[in-house]
Amino acid sequence: MKEFKGTPGKWSFSHGIASDESVACIEINSSESLHEVAYLQSTQSNLSSYEPTSFDRTIANAKLIAAAPDLLEALQDVLHAYDKHGEHSEWDFARAAISKALGEE
Repeated sequence: MKEFKGTPGKWSFSHGIASDESVACIEINSSESLHEVAYLQSTQSNLSSYEPTSFDRTIANAKLIAAAPDLLEALQDVLHAYDKHGEHSEWDFARAAISKALGEE
């Protein structure tokens, strides 16, 4: 199994200190390295003329980003178990997703 070279540890998200009733600031951090992995921000739709990302959508994005290392590991484990029975082309999409996540693509 190829190793992920990004920020190690379990990732989680929390509201940043800059959050208030008009702006959601979400920080995604690694529990192992204590490094910030990503920073997301959204504003309420009535604050500007462009279409901002809603708070709910920002939280959903943060949850997906925080789950990424676990999803990658699970997909690698499933593919490894499945490949023990021989390589199958129907899993090419999984191999491509793993390659993309590992920066090989």
